[in-house]
Amino acid sequence: MPSAPFVTWVEPADLGFNSAHFITYGTVCENLHGHNFHARVAAHGGDSGEGYVLDFVALTRLARGICQELSDRVILPGTSPVVKLAEEDGLIKAESFGKRFWVEKEGCVVLPIANVTAELLAFHIGERLVQALRRENLTAGVQLLEVGVEEADRQWGFSRHRPHHD
Repeated sequence: MPSAPFVTWVEPADLGFNSAHFITYGTVCENLHGHNFHARVAAHGGDSGEGYVLDFVALTRLARGICQELSDRVILPGTSPVVKLAEEDGLIKAESFGKRFWVEKEGCVVLPIANVTAELLAFHIGERLVQALRRENLTAGVQLLEVGVEEADRQWGFSRHRPHHD
């Protein structure tokens, strides 16, 4: 067997989510807008004992499940120091730098991230994916998990995770 690590990479056409978001930067809050986000996942590591780092089918299934939770939702940042969220009468109000958005609660997902950037979406998906891989005892060969989220054509944000280090 080669001593160099292997990579299991999945990027099926349907690995992604259609969602609305806004980001903040400086003293600016963007308008609420949507994207057809795409995702890719690469598991770097050694032989898990099966001749691969991680099974393609299992990796795709777990990543797809996480992406589906984000699809057809307005994604809001739950830990932002500049976005205030409040709930009232089944609505979530997001307010930042003079802009306000009222969205049906059932159409939102509030994530434990500070901004809804491609990098932080990749981070969220990666953290959730590491948890799912641990639950299913699939981390044996995985040394590094890399998740990418494409917000627009050829504009990717990436995040890296080490499943055996908390």
